[in-house]
Amino acid sequence: MATKKKTNSKNKGSQGPDLLTVVVVLIAVVLVIVLISKYKKEKEGIEAGQPTGQAPVTEAVVPDTPTPEATQDVIAPTKAPEDVKDTPTPEVPTPTEEPVLSREEAENIVRKIIQLETYSVELLDDHLMIDGAEYYSFCINDGNGVAMEPLLIVEKKEGKLWCYDLSGVVATIEKFPLDKTETGNEGEKTFTVEEAKQLLASYSAERLGLAKDTASYEMTVDDWTTNANGVECYGINFFENVNGKQRFRGTFYVALDGSAVYGKDDVTGEFMER
Repeated sequence: MATKKKTNSKNKGSQGPDLLTVVVVLIAVVLVIVLISKYKKEKEGIEAGQPTGQAPVTEAVVPDTPTPEATQDVIAPTKAPEDVKDTPTPEVPTPTEEPVLSREEAENIVRKIIQLETYSVELLDDHLMIDGAEYYSFCINDGNGVAMEPLLIVEKKEGKLWCYDLSGVVATIEKFPLDKTETGNEGEKTFTVEEAKQLLASYSAERLGLAKDTASYEMTVDDWTTNANGVECYGINFFENVNGKQRFRGTFYVALDGSAVYGKDDVTGEFMER
């Protein structure tokens, strides 16, 4: 029995490495493999330029998609500031006023209608407003400087000529001086023009203040009447023929009823009875 036990002990000692040793060797091999694998990955990341310890960045693949066709509703791209700066700004036309006649142009229109060169034109107002329109207003003076009626006005934009009486009535005009029927003269004419001339011819040159006898002068009668000291009168002009030219020598005023004759003072402009 003792010999049999010895044999069993000898057989047990010859079986090879035990299980614990095998397990330790296997764990060591696995660790070595893991370390080698990690070292290779880190080396590959450094060579690719990727920080160690970060996952590699991969590019996203964008699938090709068809570009939508442009339609009329597509909004045009906004210009860059440089383009906008260089683009010229469209000029907005400035409203212009209609041309206005000058004083000289208006006066020339007036001079075309007055019939005697002895008349003078005087500007009274260059901003006369009538019914929203603006006019030049002119007074016509005879050879003695006496203001005549009516006034003449010229519309500034269209250059139309009108007569304008003291009552504010604007009327058309074809000639100046106007006919008696056009002036609206007041007063009853019981003394004719020829009778007025005869009355003046009967006056002496001294009484009228003339250098020569009244028969030496040609008389012309105004186409309008003149109010002298509240009396409506004929205006009778005296002209002298000198070397074939008519020279104005004065105007006298005969009352429409023949009751008085007036002259005008050259200095004061007042009517003086003769």
